[in-house]
Amino acid sequence: MTGVSIGERGQRISVLACADDITVFLSNVENIEKVHHAIRIYEQATGAQFNTNKSRTLAVGVWMEPITSLGFELLQQVKILGMTFGSTVDATVQESWTKVTNAVRTQARTAYARNLCLAHRVQYVQTYLLAKIWYLAQVLPPPTCHIQQLTSICTWFIWKGATFRFPTTTLQ
Repeated sequence: MTGVSIGERGQRISVLACADDITVFLSNVENIEKVHHAIRIYEQATGAQFNTNKSRTLAVGVWMEPITSLGFELLQQVKILGMTFGSTVDATVQESWTKVTNAVRTQARTAYARNLCLAHRVQYVQTYLLAKIWYLAQVLPPPTCHIQQLTSICTWFIWKGATFRFPTTTLQ
């Protein structure tokens, strides 16, 4: 299965898995039958049963044929492993990074009132604020606009809204 291309480098992803949650990215109708076959074999081998109530279908990109053969409701967005996927890679990247950027901004504003020294503010940024982006950044590279926003949020928090005392690159 060829999967979908994500990021500037065009890295292809066909399967994401975490514990018992599996996400399969299909790029053509022929692969739907391959997934059905794999599910049937797995069910026969393990005695487990595929739970259609927990399954979702999302059409990503342009499909020449309808993809109703899986028998699930076709959705416009699906939340998978904490990321919101849309009908295009660009929509997925924008939606997911907007949510993470907003969460970092909210956490920075909440912690702003704390009376921390410079070293502790830098440590807070590294430990708590940036921790929210590491998981997403492994799957979806951040767009430049979100990198700029995250950098601005972090430097605002470190300098407590004052003029930067030395270049951000020195902190990095």
